[in-house]
Amino acid sequence: MKGVATLITVIILGALMTLIGTAMTLTSISEGQMTLSDTKAKKNQSLLDSCAEQSLYNINVANTLPVSIITPNGNCTTTLNSQVGTSWDYVLNATGEMSSLGVNIRLNRGASISVSSWLDQ
Repeated sequence: MKGVATLITVIILGALMTLIGTAMTLTSISEGQMTLSDTKAKKNQSLLDSCAEQSLYNINVANTLPVSIITPNGNCTTTLNSQVGTSWDYVLNATGEMSSLGVNIRLNRGASISVSSWLDQ
């Protein structure tokens, strides 16, 4: 009987160790996926911010808004909704590894640029 009790104890301990190991492995994989997802989201936001800065620079210096903006972080597209006098309304779209981000920018261009609206889409 001692052998059977020892064998059952070993089987139960082995099953518990396997269960704990599997749970830890799955938790590690989940954490890794969340970290990767967060990194990609930050990269996409950085791309959109770079494009927004470049668009503001182009409007300020050249009074133009290119259809495509190329930055070291990637490329963005612009859609001009309206330009009346010094008022500009346009949408920037950045497509990264994970998703697309957009922002609708409204501004007035006078002696300096004054952003009146900045809405994430």
